[in-house]
Amino acid sequence: MSNPVIIRIPSSVSKKAQIVPADKEISSLDEASKLLPAGVYTTFRTYQKFFVIHLRDHFDRLENSARLIGKQIQLDSDHIRVELRKTLTQFPANEARVRISIDLTREAGEIYLILEALHIPSLEEYHSGVAVLTRKMHRENPMAKVTSFITEASKIRKANSQLPINETLMISEDGTILEGISSNFFAVRNDAIYTAGEGILAGITRKTVIDIAESLGIPVNLHAIKVGDINNYSEAFITSASRAILPVTRIYDRVVGNGQVGKITQALQIAFQQNLDAVLEEI
Repeated sequence: MSNPVIIRIPSSVSKKAQIVPADKEISSLDEASKLLPAGVYTTFRTYQKFFVIHLRDHFDRLENSARLIGKQIQLDSDHIRVELRKTLTQFPANEARVRISIDLTREAGEIYLILEALHIPSLEEYHSGVAVLTRKMHRENPMAKVTSFITEASKIRKANSQLPINETLMISEDGTILEGISSNFFAVRNDAIYTAGEGILAGITRKTVIDIAESLGIPVNLHAIKVGDINNYSEAFITSASRAILPVTRIYDRVVGNGQVGKITQALQIAFQQNLDAVLEEI
């Protein structure tokens, strides 16, 4: 089970979950997703093997994403939890990156679990920051997490695989920074945080970070910034399930602030770790 494993969970609880055999070797969640029927999905990481940040929100996201594209599903979250826990018990890695994908085309309601060993940024990247690229693009239905976007994002990652970057930021036609292809974007100016409030997929980690910022008394403005204005901002970072809070010190050829991780980002990183027990939910 060193490569990603795919588990099919029938919509009927009377039927047993089964491993989905792949006719070729797969090395990532995205490759595995391409083998599955089109639908909606959500991705998260585990902590301490059997805990996830706001797991209930992931189930809500799946149902809401389906609703936004004109489909109605009602998930048996208890059933999914049982099967996920069984799979994690047998999974060899200490921590996993997990994707839940719901079939909305072939056999509507069928559930697929995909697991791979968790890989997170290095300590150096958290301490010194990473570089990102920008690309003019946007999600067609920003609030719906649909599997069709996985193929588009995979092509971008493949095209940039030899570059020393961590993420690609999606930029609107007017130059507004929306989000990353697998993350949300934040910038800091005058000790206040700015992040897009619309036209994006609002990540679950993003919500956690905003809550933490507000608890620390850091103002949060749901206003996107223009990539051309990045020189006016002292810090930037991206958030996602696997990255948590990852500092960004360079956007394409522009250095953010003084090129070092700023005090707001550092404070949020520390508070995020301290707040984990409060947001972790047992599977």
